[in-house]
Amino acid sequence: MAKNEDSIVNQDSLDFGARLKFIREYNGLSQRELAKRAGVPHSSISMIEQGLNSPSVNSLSKILAGIPMSIAHFFSCDITQLKDQIFRVAELQAHQKKISDSVIVQSIPIQNPSSITRFEKVFYSAGSDTGEAPLYSAQAVSGFIVSGSIELTLNSEVSLLAMGDAFSLAAMQPYRLRNLSANEDCVIATCIT
Repeated sequence: MAKNEDSIVNQDSLDFGARLKFIREYNGLSQRELAKRAGVPHSSISMIEQGLNSPSVNSLSKILAGIPMSIAHFFSCDITQLKDQIFRVAELQAHQKKISDSVIVQSIPIQNPSSITRFEKVFYSAGSDTGEAPLYSAQAVSGFIVSGSIELTLNSEVSLLAMGDAFSLAAMQPYRLRNLSANEDCVIATCIT
């Protein structure tokens, strides 16, 4: 195993190489692509990932610039949680819930089981209505209108909310939502606490 005085890894370089490989693959980079971005030989990255070489601080900095990532972030990030923190649109769509024919909800999975906060994106199709009977949420709900516009009835007050507007409902506050548009969906990003 090649080591020199300015080597930054004092422990088994296989652990270091495995970390580099995981982060490289997580970012969708081949060894060749990372080497090209970093301006280093492909063999350098291969040897590091196999645990055959420990890079100097300068070499590691150069390699990580190809991701891009700082040395501090490289050593401090918890790679065991990476796959559970980013949620791509296809994954959200695959797990969305159809509330009715005209209302679909996408939720961000909760990472902390003790958390009561949920983030959701709710799609109201053109002409949709939650119904004449008021809805109630057991928790407080806040939201931003992301696209379109919607009519919100709170108690006896009726308001038209457009893109960029927001609302905040107390727990058990009666409400109704209607998308009055005949041809435009409304998307609301909500936080439930």
